[in-house]
Amino acid sequence: MAEGVLFDIAARIIESFGSLALKEIGLLCGVTDELEKLKNTVSTIQAVLLDAEEQRALNNHQVRDWLEKLNDVIYDVDDLLDGFSTECQLREMMTRDKMAKKVRIFFSKSNPLVYDLKMGHRIKTIRQKLDAIANDRKFHLEERPVEIGVRARKRDDTHSFVPEAEVIGREDAKKEITDILLSDSNVKENVGILPITGIGGLGKTTLAQFIFNDLKVDKHFQLKMWVCVSDTFDVRKVVEKILESATKKKPDSVEMDTLVHGLRKEIVGNKYLLVLDDVWNEEVGKWDELKKLLMSGASGSRILITTRSKRVAQITQTIEPYSLQGLDSQKSWSLFKQVAFDNGEEPVNSRKVEVGKEIVEKCSGVPLVIKTIGRLLSLENSEAEWVSFNNNKLQKIKEDKIIPTLKLSYDQLPSHLKQCFAYCSIFPKDYVMKKSKLINLWIAQGFIKQSNQNECLEDVGHEYFMDLLWRSFFQEAEMDDLGNVIVSKMHDLMHDLAMSVAGSLITRLESKEKIIGDQKTRHISVVNNIDLSFIIPTLTSKASRIRTLLLVGECWYSQESSTSCEAIFSNLKILRVLGLHGRGLDLVPSSICKLKHLRDLDLSGNDKIEKLPDSITRLQNLYTLRLSNCERLKELPRGIMKLVNLRHLYNDGCWSLTYMPGGLGQLTNLQTLFKFVVHSDSAPEDSGRLSELNRLNSLRGELEIWGLRSREEDVALDYKGANLKKKEHLQVLTLHWREENRENVINAGDEMALEGFEPHPNLKELQISNYRGVRVPMWLLSLTNLVHLVLWGCMRLKYLPPLSGLPFLKSIELSGLKEIEYVSDCSDNNELSLSSFSSSELFPSLERMILFNCHNLKGWWRRSDSYNVDVNTIDHENALLFLRLSKLSIIKCPLLTSLPMFPHLEEYLHLRNARWKVVQQTITNASSSASSTPIAFSSPPLSKLRKISLNQIEDLETLPVQNLISLQSLNIMFCPKLESLSQGVQYLTALTDLDVLYCPVLDLGNDEHGMQWKGLKSLTTLKFKSIPKLVSLPLGLQHVTTLRELRISNCSSLMTIPEWICNWTSLERFTISRCSGLTSLPEAMSRLTSLKVLTIHDCPILLQRCEQDGGEDWPKIAHIPKLEYSDPGPGQMRHYFE
Repeated sequence: MAEGVLFDIAARIIESFGSLALKEIGLLCGVTDELEKLKNTVSTIQAVLLDAEEQRALNNHQVRDWLEKLNDVIYDVDDLLDGFSTECQLREMMTRDKMAKKVRIFFSKSNPLVYDLKMGHRIKTIRQKLDAIANDRKFHLEERPVEIGVRARKRDDTHSFVPEAEVIGREDAKKEITDILLSDSNVKENVGILPITGIGGLGKTTLAQFIFNDLKVDKHFQLKMWVCVSDTFDVRKVVEKILESATKKKPDSVEMDTLVHGLRKEIVGNKYLLVLDDVWNEEVGKWDELKKLLMSGASGSRILITTRSKRVAQITQTIEPYSLQGLDSQKSWSLFKQVAFDNGEEPVNSRKVEVGKEIVEKCSGVPLVIKTIGRLLSLENSEAEWVSFNNNKLQKIKEDKIIPTLKLSYDQLPSHLKQCFAYCSIFPKDYVMKKSKLINLWIAQGFIKQSNQNECLEDVGHEYFMDLLWRSFFQEAEMDDLGNVIVSKMHDLMHDLAMSVAGSLITRLESKEKIIGDQKTRHISVVNNIDLSFIIPTLTSKASRIRTLLLVGECWYSQESSTSCEAIFSNLKILRVLGLHGRGLDLVPSSICKLKHLRDLDLSGNDKIEKLPDSITRLQNLYTLRLSNCERLKELPRGIMKLVNLRHLYNDGCWSLTYMPGGLGQLTNLQTLFKFVVHSDSAPEDSGRLSELNRLNSLRGELEIWGLRSREEDVALDYKGANLKKKEHLQVLTLHWREENRENVINAGDEMALEGFEPHPNLKELQISNYRGVRVPMWLLSLTNLVHLVLWGCMRLKYLPPLSGLPFLKSIELSGLKEIEYVSDCSDNNELSLSSFSSSELFPSLERMILFNCHNLKGWWRRSDSYNVDVNTIDHENALLFLRLSKLSIIKCPLLTSLPMFPHLEEYLHLRNARWKVVQQTITNASSSASSTPIAFSSPPLSKLRKISLNQIEDLETLPVQNLISLQSLNIMFCPKLESLSQGVQYLTALTDLDVLYCPVLDLGNDEHGMQWKGLKSLTTLKFKSIPKLVSLPLGLQHVTTLRELRISNCSSLMTIPEWICNWTSLERFTISRCSGLTSLPEAMSRLTSLKVLTIHDCPILLQRCEQDGGEDWPKIAHIPKLEYSDPGPGQMRHYFE
């Protein structure tokens, strides 16, 4: 049993006893009295469980043994009540059926009387076992029936001193934090509060000590105080400690008023530094009470807080918290050497160094672990002892000496979070946990507690997840484009902690040598592609009580699958979670209906499955059904409406689905439905229509509707029947019209249909594809929370509403809109009204824009003087700005000549078959109008841009790049009129990659003084291809000493490689291909000592001179480790190795 979670399970059981369904089934089965007795026993036990768990944590072995005995029986009670609940659902469903009498066998192997007698006997047996355990207590336990709070286990007090020589690897962190503490910028109040966060053992306290004793800190602050908070956050005690630290003596009185008076006397008017070490309090009220007492220090006073909880940091900070990370491998090794070796020096010719580095790698950069293990190894003299330690003792040392420190964090958790955290040990280390899946698994196991019936389980689960993230049990959280946390990981040490507290409850099978330990195992995961057939015998003989069987990773095999599944379904009947992702299944046996307790079934990634058995609809408890990427699945079960508890149906990537089953709309608990396929003419008569979506108003996340068409008879009734406007939790909506042969058809039915698909204003992303209407409905402007808009393949679309009315829009993608000429029309909006103009109002959030294959697109606004706009006074696009635009792609839009300016572009600019004029306007107009526009430019236009790709730019003659001082990558190809790169190239000091390809008139040799290239101080990769005017390498390239790779191909005019290439001391790869005019290599080749690979392709004369046997240039290149030669004929590549 995971430590500290029995209380929560008992509470859930007691709550189940109160359900109406259980009372009804109790009456029907005649076991009401036995159930009442069982409830009383569980209540009696639950009352002392909190104290019992604390006693176990203090190593009371009697209590530990008692809890172990209790563990199995409590689970049996939970299984029993779950079985009763399922039976009640089945009977209720069958009594609605007119044929109920004939199908009683559906819910029982025998008639109800036999079932009732059997369950009565089972209840009595379990109650007797529980009574025996309850009466077996030979020790006193305090009754605490309600979990009021967590009793903190006190950590040893810390102090302010640390020898500077003992702190290794934290110099950068110290400087960063010290600079923040000593700076007055960005701090509005007199007293700035800076939290340092991170998991236990990272060295937060040591870092704070390091900073506290810094000489600059000493000089800057008039008063320094250090307080170890650690235990229960009592404001009076904390104030007492602060006062004692300030005065260096214990206060004479502990009366609060006296303490506050004394504290104010010390800090008022003084610039102070207060370190509050090891803070756990997350109660805002308590912190505010203390904060008020500390705000009277002089301007520049600082409070430095160390905490494991990001929530503590959130409620205390006035300065952005500092998140402390683990040490990198180099610093980890330096710390280990200092502790493990004499004088911190590596022993010469000793295997200890190799073994030590292996051990340090397993320490995950955590200083506490490195120091603890290093000290122990310093006592081991022989190499053999080090090897033995690495192989046999390391994990045990972690459990005995490291985990207890981390367990302080676990002990602070409420019981419901303890079981959620412990359950995460079912995943292997470094596993990327998807938040939604993890929450679904918690729900399946009954870990989520609702405070009231109106609360959504998934919302509560989200709070649990975020709570564990805030408390540093999870890390490396990643967010999607909509701002939702989607995945996270566990630090290796946190994973070790989860394994430790889970004990034998959870087993991970990571090799065929590992077996399931004992009957106490309840949750099993199988990783590393171990196939089912290997573990089935062990599962069926030793682990019939398991609730989770999760196969992590994919294992492709063929014939065993169905047989193995049969064995699972027949023997593991109390499974709550079954994960069979990517196991190569082609058939799901009908015996799956035996898993009546199943809540979560994952069949995703089994792309051979074409159909699911009808019996799957008997899984009344099923909450989650994962079918993602079952690419051959043709239909969903027709009786799907029987899955009355289904909340999540993941059917994304099921490309073979052609219709949805009738009755889907009865699943009103459904929250996830990725894909709804509109029925085709060939679909069965009873297939579901769009009206199935009408009542599914709990849907959240993402919904794709595929196969839309616009027959007149469908439009009026069906599309409005989807009732999308009532789906307030939906974040992403995708509407796909069928790709029918109607390219030249303008379909009014499409416009009527889209009008009927009006979503709720909460929607954040909208995608529309293959729509054949001319206009988009005005309801688009009501989507004021929209973040992403994608219009794809809407060939007939000509008019869009004024998109600038969408204040949170971050991304626009317009693709395949072949008829559209202007994104916005002056007649439809007031975007150009001079009286109301403010450039900050135009797309204030827009960061990314893609314009693709819009052949007739000319500009953003239609230019006209017929809408009360003086076109002589205002240049439409150039007067307005995309203030936040960071990524811009314009592809196959040959007529586009103007856009609003985008001077702050940062990530990339991609132009293909487009006009350079669009960019030139931003460069020219933003520079000239900087003083006249409402927005002041803090830097030249495009000066922050990091990447440019230019392809097929017909109007590009010269490249004005003088502003592009941040540019790192420049790719130019197929620019037929480009004549020069301009002198501005010398300002590209950040450029690392330059590709110039297929530019027929480009002259790179017009820089006779070499100034053009001299400024490329960061260039590492250079490629020239099909540059006919390239006769010799540009003179200025000799100054580019950072170059690591040079490729020259299809440059037939190139005659020589200059001798100054010996300046390229960093060059590692050099490729010459199809340069027929190049007939020899310079003597300087022999001085390129860093060159590792030389490739010569299709240069006949040069190849001959470079032959190993007698080639004139061979001595120049003989030192190069790898030579690759190839002649024009196929299969002629030759390799030479030194």
